[in-house]
Amino acid sequence: MLSHKFILSLGVIVTLSASTSALAFQNVPSTHSMAQSANITYIGNEALENGAIKFVSKLAQKGIGILENDSVPKEQRDKNFRKLLHNNFDMKTIARFSLGRYWKVSSKAERKEYLILFENMIINVYSKRFSDYNGQVVKVSTARLTGKADALVSSSIVPENGPKIDVDWRVRKKKNGKFKVIDIIVEGVSMSLTQRSDFASVIQRGGGKVEVLLAHLRPKI
Repeated sequence: MLSHKFILSLGVIVTLSASTSALAFQNVPSTHSMAQSANITYIGNEALENGAIKFVSKLAQKGIGILENDSVPKEQRDKNFRKLLHNNFDMKTIARFSLGRYWKVSSKAERKEYLILFENMIINVYSKRFSDYNGQVVKVSTARLTGKADALVSSSIVPENGPKIDVDWRVRKKKNGKFKVIDIIVEGVSMSLTQRSDFASVIQRGGGKVEVLLAHLRPKI
């Protein structure tokens, strides 16, 4: 079992800001099909599972290095953290799933702007919440396959006082061999599904127009 001090922004923060989290699946057309996939058992792939554990653990170590380095100005730390998220979270996959069925009915121009707005929103939300963290311990334990290239990495975040928080990291091994985070599940609640539901509500209240969501996201940059 690997234990690391870790910054809230990569794990615990999603419990504080579920409505602004967005970590998701790729090529999954609906919530129903996501639920169905949970019933599939995949034959173990030790290399993939170990790779997923190492990826999450390394991500934790990088978070420590960035956010506990007081010798670096805060502005630079924020910049480094933004880069960390950009490089390790599959933002396009996350954004596309979060838009749900409205992705297919959106125009190319709307999609282009949405992808930019979405990534900036997620990165800005996490970056601005550094002060919510006082130092926790993250214990990365096991991983199991959830797809041919997907694994669910189990971890727990242990505060100095109070019960531990179970956080699962759904990661995907891309064609280039690199892992990316595609969902975070906190105490059994998928952040990707939460974000998708939030976005759908905004669009529906606006008459089914994606532009309404874009207008909603623009002030958040």
